[in-house]
Amino acid sequence: MQRFLSLLLRTEAAMAVTAYSVTVGLLVADVISREVFSQAIWGAQKLAVFGAIIAGILGLTIAVAENAHLQASFASKMLPFRWAGRLGDLVSACLFAIMGYYAMIFVGETIHFDDRAEVINIPLWWVQIVFPYAFFAAALRHLAFAFYPALKPDSSTEH
Repeated sequence: MQRFLSLLLRTEAAMAVTAYSVTVGLLVADVISREVFSQAIWGAQKLAVFGAIIAGILGLTIAVAENAHLQASFASKMLPFRWAGRLGDLVSACLFAIMGYYAMIFVGETIHFDDRAEVINIPLWWVQIVFPYAFFAAALRHLAFAFYPALKPDSSTEH
């Protein structure tokens, strides 16, 4: 399980870095094109926004993997039981799974109605598919942390 979660984290991090790199590249190229040639690159700004959305939501999965996300630490003090952390991860897994389910419904409706991005006219679900993925990946990680607490990184360390 550790190996799988580690591979998943590296893949998500590479995808997030790629998405941010594409975003920066498009925006820099668009600015240079505007300044030098007085002509914008068609669709660059819209694609850059989509890249930032993808990288940002993948940041959720990376934060969960690194145990670096916001946490309700007051609950650990109120419930000083050894299993309180496991219970929290189990509740988080359920909440993320529910959000993943509704994100799938949302993407399904986008596909059904053939919603497309303005200006560049691509199907919106190509970008939206990252939402159910991220929610289900976060649910999977929390589930793994609940059943195998040794997999959960220490949240007290700085990254």
